[in-house]
Amino acid sequence: MRRFLAPAIAIAAVVAVIAYEVLADTSGAGRDRAPRLPAEVLVPPRVTLADLRGRPAAINFWASWCRPCREESPQLERLHRTLGGRAGLVGVDYSDDAGSARSLIRELRLTYPNLRDPEGVVGERYGLVGLPTTAIIDSHGRLVQMLRGPQTAASVSAALRRAG
Repeated sequence: MRRFLAPAIAIAAVVAVIAYEVLADTSGAGRDRAPRLPAEVLVPPRVTLADLRGRPAAINFWASWCRPCREESPQLERLHRTLGGRAGLVGVDYSDDAGSARSLIRELRLTYPNLRDPEGVVGERYGLVGLPTTAIIDSHGRLVQMLRGPQTAASVSAALRRAG
């Protein structure tokens, strides 16, 4: 009986590690397909996940009333200007007034595509717990990381490289 105990314990340990790796979500994201993006456009063009396929992308959730979002936006605009076609960047205004969102976009002169999630439905599908939050999508359209809190151009760029 004892000769079976050690292998059984070893197998149980391996199964536990595999289960943890599959089920645990240490980054805030899994390897599931990213939820669909909202359809309403604030800054054209309208972007879908299909448009982003083949390259990594950052989906930044923000709102006009969110001070850290406002402070982060110039960093994201700077990143947008350096990405070229290597990666995508899309802003999503979350549970916000359309007029306030458009006003902030004009004030900050944001040129990267921005969509609007007026009821917060898309944000909920992404599992938002606060703003700003940036979802990192790999080139296959899978959600691979959630960056919570304000980011810099360098931090988002590094996450995009890892997702590439």
